[in-house]
Amino acid sequence: MKDYSFIEVVITGDSHVLLECDDKARKIFSGINDGALEDRITDKYRDNFVKKLEQADGMWFPARIIIGDETPLFYIKASRKKGSSNIKLILVSLDELLETHDELIRLSSSLRAQLDLYEDVFFEYDPETDVVGVFNTDIAKFDAGLYSSEEFEALLCDGIPVKSQKAVKNFISQMKSKTGRFSSRVDSNVLNDDSGYTVSLMEGAYVFFYKGTESVVGHIHVGNGNGKIVASSIKHDSLTGLVDKADITRIAQERIDDRKLEGTTLAIIDIDFFKNINDTYGHQFGDTVIKRVADIIAAEVGNSGIAGRFGGDEFLVVFYNVEDEIDLRDHLRRMFDVVKESFPDKGADGNSPLTLSIGTATYPKDATSYKDVFMVADYCLYLAKEKGRNRYIIYTPEKHASFDEIMAKTMTTRKFNDRGELSYGDMLINMFDTVLHGPGASVENLIDEFAVNFGIQHIQLFVGKPFEFRYSAGTDNICDTTSRDMLTGFLNSPIKDKYMAGRKFIVVNKIDHMPPQAEAFKIHLKELGVYSFMFICFSDADGNECVMLISSIGKYTQWNEMHYKYYRGFGDVLACCRCKNNAIDKSSFAK
Repeated sequence: MKDYSFIEVVITGDSHVLLECDDKARKIFSGINDGALEDRITDKYRDNFVKKLEQADGMWFPARIIIGDETPLFYIKASRKKGSSNIKLILVSLDELLETHDELIRLSSSLRAQLDLYEDVFFEYDPETDVVGVFNTDIAKFDAGLYSSEEFEALLCDGIPVKSQKAVKNFISQMKSKTGRFSSRVDSNVLNDDSGYTVSLMEGAYVFFYKGTESVVGHIHVGNGNGKIVASSIKHDSLTGLVDKADITRIAQERIDDRKLEGTTLAIIDIDFFKNINDTYGHQFGDTVIKRVADIIAAEVGNSGIAGRFGGDEFLVVFYNVEDEIDLRDHLRRMFDVVKESFPDKGADGNSPLTLSIGTATYPKDATSYKDVFMVADYCLYLAKEKGRNRYIIYTPEKHASFDEIMAKTMTTRKFNDRGELSYGDMLINMFDTVLHGPGASVENLIDEFAVNFGIQHIQLFVGKPFEFRYSAGTDNICDTTSRDMLTGFLNSPIKDKYMAGRKFIVVNKIDHMPPQAEAFKIHLKELGVYSFMFICFSDADGNECVMLISSIGKYTQWNEMHYKYYRGFGDVLACCRCKNNAIDKSSFAK
């Protein structure tokens, strides 16, 4: 079916000039530049259009938009952006909406006809009302209609042995608990009294609909003991109903390595700050979030690919044939929008929406094997998180790094995660082992390795007293002498002690929140492009006081609280070293 979505634009509240728009809106309003949006509305609808913009009451109204030689009819909704005078518009083309409606009717009729080819009984369970709608009951001993879950269970258990009843009760229990995907084989005929049918296969799947509604759908199939009744050969994750990790990996590998199907695109998806949800609302609600997000992803992917759960809050989507980056962006953007609307207050701070981070890569444009395509997509996911999360990154070598550069970063340590590779904790343990029991490593090498593995933009080490600059590293390393001298001056001034107040670990997500006594320091950091930073203070093996400054360049960063222990741990690694000594052999380190 044709992809369809609403079109969103943001305009100024006074002059109605276009500020923000998606790809579809850009095509509709191409060439408008700094003109008012009403200049593209036909005369008949222009006055009402302006009036509705002034009201911005969120009510739908019609308008014809001039697009070249055509003037298609749109329905538009205007509302004020929260905390701003700007106006957000949502547009829907009436022609496209009717076309989509017709396609949906045809698809529904086609699917109904296909279902009628089978004699299975179908059902849909509404968890909110505890009502089961039962359909296609021509061969059943009960009628189609609406039943409570208890009544539905009783209908299926009627006349079958106690052992078989237990299997039915277990199935109903999974249905009521909204398990992602589940099935039960019952060694009895639960639909009728025909002795020729001795086995029943019952299957169900959780479905999350737009705007927060949910249900469980399923079917019941009867057969005889001579024919083998089996579910799908593809294994599914029990919580979400998506394809499990082993099979989604196999499907991706077959398409890329075996069948070499061009356009196969991998999208790796993470739920941002998911641990905060578990910690704040509990693991049961966390499971609900995973299930709903999984269903949003699956619904958006539709027939364009297949989605799997890769582990925890991570998903892998295999898009079958991506020919146009705009189409891929539309898929990803709609995932973002529906997730945000479904969880408007479950973001990192409790007042913002839940968001996703996504990295994608395509065969053979970006890499020529499954392993390499996955590596590039994974690197893009890493970049999405590094840039602040809540974004998708479609791999572009000119913007993100060449394949060889990504390969080098991967080989030299960058990515550590739960896929069987080294964890952050293991990395620090290796550092401790190298420093205390192994051949030793220079302070420079340790800082370089830490910066690469954690994607640090800028890290500096100062050793005192008096404090002197020791070393710096990172993807956006600031090397100018003026910067070093200014920071050294701050650390050697009374302002430093007043600001630190004896604290060993300080995190600043926004430098605008720094106290007045650090105003000069804040101004200089902004001049350098530093917007977020953290201080880690420790004493090295010789008792020298040390300060490590980790900075975010060009953007505000909400530092990951779950990584605080690693930053402090790295300070402990350096505390085992003689940081003021430039020697790099093992004798440089405390035993």
